[in-house]
Amino acid sequence: MKRLHLLAAVCGMTLATSALAQTPSTAPAPSPKATVAPPPAAAAPATPAPATGATAAAAPAAASMADCTQTTDAVKATAACTAMIKEAGKDTAKRSAAYAARAASWKAAGNLRGALGDYSSALYGDPKNATLWLQRADIRAALDQKIRAAADYSLALKYDPKNVSALLGRGEQFRLLGALPKAIEDASEVLKIDPKSAAAYAQRAYATQRYGKDADALKDAEEAIKLDPKAALAYAARGLAEVKTDKAAAIADLKKALELNPKLDAVTAALKKLVA
Repeated sequence: MKRLHLLAAVCGMTLATSALAQTPSTAPAPSPKATVAPPPAAAAPATPAPATGATAAAAPAAASMADCTQTTDAVKATAACTAMIKEAGKDTAKRSAAYAARAASWKAAGNLRGALGDYSSALYGDPKNATLWLQRADIRAALDQKIRAAADYSLALKYDPKNVSALLGRGEQFRLLGALPKAIEDASEVLKIDPKSAAAYAQRAYATQRYGKDADALKDAEEAIKLDPKAALAYAARGLAEVKTDKAAAIADLKKALELNPKLDAVTAALKKLVA
């Protein structure tokens, strides 16, 4: 029942976000803080989002996209993008591009909230841009907004159905949400597009094992490790699948998984039981 509620929430978020992204709003831009209600791809904020670790300098008189997108000076880039947003006026395409570039600058500076706000503003001007939905989804995933991230990945896929990054990203959020059949489905879809995707094999292996299918999980885990010896989820899946048949091998694989990704809580818990 919980999984059904999660999937319903993702579907609802996808529909609501898509509709709001294509509807002009006269309300001020939302605060970058997370809220319970699904936020629209907002209109341009009245003021730039506050930088983290740096304060944007005064905007240059004549900014260029080259200055806006350069990666050597985050302060200069942010200032140039801010100037371009102001100079764009009613040129929606130019404003959207400048917001997207400034979002990338905020992200590079570690200001994920600022990036989230600017990607939302970019989407207001370009609501059918799959890349922008994907980029905002990645920010939401980094902020641990699982349902909202899954909804944004779904919208990226609406406009680019074979986008491997969006499929992997959404599958990861489904896995974290416990919607394992949907995680398996997304990983399988990736493998139709890219049969050599270690990430998809690893993701499917882990979700399949957690779903109780050890034999299938082992096959996918072996394939993932063959393609990528550093696939943490594959070692986790293989280790968890080996618990009942080969304790020593299970311990070794679970330790390897945690070495590669210390944030796998289920692996940590399983390993504690094995070595207790």
